[in-house]
Amino acid sequence: MNNILVVGMGVTGKNVIKELKKLNPDTYDIKHKRNKLNNIHNNYDFIFICVDTPQTKKTFCDLTAVKEVITRWKPYLKADGVFVLKSTVLPGTTELLSKDFKTNIVYSPEYYGGTQHCNNFKFNFTILAGVGAYKVQQLLQLVKDARHIFKIVDYKTAELTKYMENSYLAMKVSFCSQFYKIAREIGVNYEDLRECFILDPRINPSHTFIYNNAPFWDSHCLNKDVTAIAETYKAELLQSMINFNSKQKNE
Repeated sequence: MNNILVVGMGVTGKNVIKELKKLNPDTYDIKHKRNKLNNIHNNYDFIFICVDTPQTKKTFCDLTAVKEVITRWKPYLKADGVFVLKSTVLPGTTELLSKDFKTNIVYSPEYYGGTQHCNNFKFNFTILAGVGAYKVQQLLQLVKDARHIFKIVDYKTAELTKYMENSYLAMKVSFCSQFYKIAREIGVNYEDLRECFILDPRINPSHTFIYNNAPFWDSHCLNKDVTAIAETYKAELLQSMINFNSKQKNE
């Protein structure tokens, strides 16, 4: 039997709880300070951290909530237990947290979303990083079938993957927004243009919709993550994309 706690009841936390439902995980809503504890002894094998890492005036990736979770719940984690960090963090963060708190943390980027642009896709893979990754895989195999892909890599690779994914999706929106503008200038219907564009089997249609009243990307995750990686590493292409997107918002 595995004793599991999921901390955080946002989009990520709710989806993790849904995936682990048959394992009857305990839950803690960090925002409203509410919990549902089934495990009387509070002696956890796994604690999933599903809290926000927002952009603030002081930092591109605020770890306050993550650190609060580790500090509060570490005493309730078994000696060989594992924190599973689902929150998006900059490369190098998880290793530092593991050392600073002297605890075992596995990083696993999440691919959940609050809209149809994410929810209509089936993500048949899980990326895991850190000592304890295979232990987490053994847990997830209880709720996944054998077609599910487990990719185990080092911390920085897993962390950077999440930023690369979000930046790429934002870039697709910006690219399509640019051609939306060109199409309007020459009297071409963008919906017709898009349908022709995605006929090419090399083009994935996700994030190619452009909305007349909002021809830009504007979501919590993309706004903070693209900015964080672009500014941290002075990524010129991403910075120019952010500038283009800001211009689209102001037109």
